[in-house]
Amino acid sequence: MKTTLDCLPCFLKQALNAARHCTSDSDVQKEILDKTLKLLPTFDFAISPPENAVNLYRLIAQTSKKADPYYQIKQKSNKFALNLLPVITKKIEESADPFLAACTFSIAGNIIDYGALHGLDMEQTIENALDKILAINDFAQFKKDLNQAGKILYLADNSGELVFDGILIKKLKQKIILAVKEKPIINDALLQDAIDCGLDKICQVITNGTDCPGTPLSSCSAEFKKHFQEADLIISKGQGNFETLSEARAPVYFLFMVKCPVVKDHIEILSGQPVDNGQLILMKSRYFNND
Repeated sequence: MKTTLDCLPCFLKQALNAARHCTSDSDVQKEILDKTLKLLPTFDFAISPPENAVNLYRLIAQTSKKADPYYQIKQKSNKFALNLLPVITKKIEESADPFLAACTFSIAGNIIDYGALHGLDMEQTIENALDKILAINDFAQFKKDLNQAGKILYLADNSGELVFDGILIKKLKQKIILAVKEKPIINDALLQDAIDCGLDKICQVITNGTDCPGTPLSSCSAEFKKHFQEADLIISKGQGNFETLSEARAPVYFLFMVKCPVVKDHIEILSGQPVDNGQLILMKSRYFNND
């Protein structure tokens, strides 16, 4: 997926939102916006929005002198999700199809996103996840492909959301390798978040070697690339991972919530199906089994 003109005002809004999280000093906030306005014309429209976001958030961290501006929010997100865990687990086990329910709650957990500026109610969306219908539903094929897979690479997205990923991972019988981000970027999950949410106890956890809110393969570590190439199936969680991997020739399933009109349009082009903001997606990559 490529960056579009519609991404530019969104980047500016993200910069203002992040600036307000970083500091209450209006002069520093204005400095961040001034620098952002100078940075936007340098963005490369041939790459994905998350890849362009890397320089934006590095600028914000440097200007605010906060290496991890969303640290406190990530801690709160993890606690928020862990508090919901008993209720969600009970709902999943009591559902007609616990595996489908686990997938659905994992996707609904993708609402915990402070980069998308979606304005949706997090707790209500997660607790009522089973009331939602998957707008793109490749679940039946997902189960079939899982049965043929030996090694699964699971690409994590945000803090807090990890808790619901853990429920899904526990239901998978294969060897799972979970990949988080190497360095702070928005509220994306880091290694410590995986540990805090207990995922290191149920699967191997690695980093992808980047501080990008997605998975740009050209920038990822050699270790991650090796796991990516060797995986029989890749579960890609979150909108940022979709944006960076939508054209990757790999055995990928995308599980995420639509939170952006540009992403919405791209999904519709790839799938030929209408979708809308706030809808849940479980979609097989068009490049899966199509070299």
